[in-house]
This record gives sequence, C-alpha cells and structure tokens, in this order.
Amino acid sequence: MTDIPGSADSLSLALGARFGVVDGQRTGWIDARPALCRHGVLRAAGLVMLIDMAAGYEAEMHAGRDWNFTADLGVRRSPVPIERVEGIPVVQRAGRTISIDVPLRDADGRAVGHGVSTFTRVAARPGDPERPDYPLDSMAALPVTDLDAAEALEARPDGDDLVVELRPGMLNPAGVLQGGVASLIAEMAALRVAEERVDGPLVVTAFDIRYVSMGRVGPIRAVVELLGRPTDGLAVVKLLDTGADHRVITHNLLGFAPPG
Repeated sequence: MTDIPGSADSLSLALGARFGVVDGQRTGWIDARPALCRHGVLRAAGLVMLIDMAAGYEAEMHAGRDWNFTADLGVRRSPVPIERVEGIPVVQRAGRTISIDVPLRDADGRAVGHGVSTFTRVAARPGDPERPDYPLDSMAALPVTDLDAAEALEARPDGDDLVVELRPGMLNPAGVLQGGVASLIAEMAALRVAEERVDGPLVVTAFDIRYVSMGRVGPIRAVVELLGRPTDGLAVVKLLDTGADHRVITHNLLGFAPPG
C-alpha cells in the first residue's frame, strides 16, 4: 500500500480519511471539517481517499507477498451534508484480482453511499524491494491537519482545463501522483466547468476512476468534457502527464447534483 500519506505535508493527508479498528472492525472514516467540504458537503475526493485506504488495506490482507495495484474505483453518494462518513470493507473476490465493496454510512448507521474498488495482484520478482508494512494503528493515528488540499494544489485554469504542477507533497511514497490527490484534481476541474455552465452550485455524487498509468513528471492537465446538456450533470475528465508525452494517468466519469 504505497498510496497512503507519505509525509506530514502530504496533500492526501489533508483529504481527511483515516482507517483503523472501530468496535472490533476494520473501518475507514472521514469527518466533515470545513476544509474538506464544498457548499457544506464533503468533497468526493475525500470519500475516494477513504475507499482507497479501506479497500486497499483489506486487499493487502489477501495479497501475500504480491504487489497490489488499484485498477478502478467508484463511489456513489447522497449530496446532503453529513458530519461523519464511515465505511467497512467487504471482500467480494480474492484471487488474481481482488474486488472489495465499501458501504458508506453516517454516524447513526444510515446508508449514505457506496464504494467499490478492484485491485490487480502482481507477483513479486527477484530483486524487488520488500513490500512496505503499514501497521493498522499507525493509519488510525495519522495526524489531523488544517491544510486545505484544494488551495494547496495551486491549480491554474487554462480555458476549460485545469493545470497543476507536480510537487513532493502530491506524491505517494513511490514517487508518483497519489490517487486521492489525482481525484481531487479531477473533481475540481469538472465542477469548475459544470458550475459555470449551469450557473449554480454542484457537488459530485458519482465518481468512477480508471487508473491507466503513473504520473511522474508533470505538469498535470485535467481535460474536461461535459456530456449531453449542462443540466444532465455528467462529465468525462482525463488527467494527462504533459511532461510524459501527455500520457493518460486516470480516466474519470463524474456525475453532479445540487447540494441538498
């Protein structure tokens, strides 16, 4: 699991997701601090981070000495303000691919969303480094930060695109663009274009991510295409590593709704 916060200045740490044991069960959670919200609703990128941590840790339990790589991730959620979201990973398949569901509930146990993620197992090769060990108690004890990850991105608009320079705090311990940060870039880029078209506030309620390649060079460019009418609330966002022949990093499908 190299895709968790790697240092105290990590933007993924600022996305607020945590993972540990709650009431005897391995559980991910996120609290709706103001810096994590937009229009009073948790950013979808924070939920992506929660799902990736919860499902990723559970996948590690089934990987043996193999490496695990996130192939895709999806989340559906209600557009209403929720103070705390929790998710308990549920393994659906554990073979050469590992498929995990993460039902999302509020602090009172009401269903407020659902996450899914698929991981690909790749056998360790001779000479590969040992897989890093992330003790469960260390993930629960990740420090709280007041950093606003969206502001810290320092994204700049370029027409309908959004451009972000790669910096150390955006990378995972393997030195590539961290998955939660990538989802934040895609979310911000899509909402900027969609809200301009409908002239009103929106939040992401559906987020499907396909991980295509690793972002190592930068700048990262988010290219947005709205689908259908602006009021249909659908978009495709591609993240490109412009310093690596505009290679596609992630392919994202997003759905929007007014905050409720």
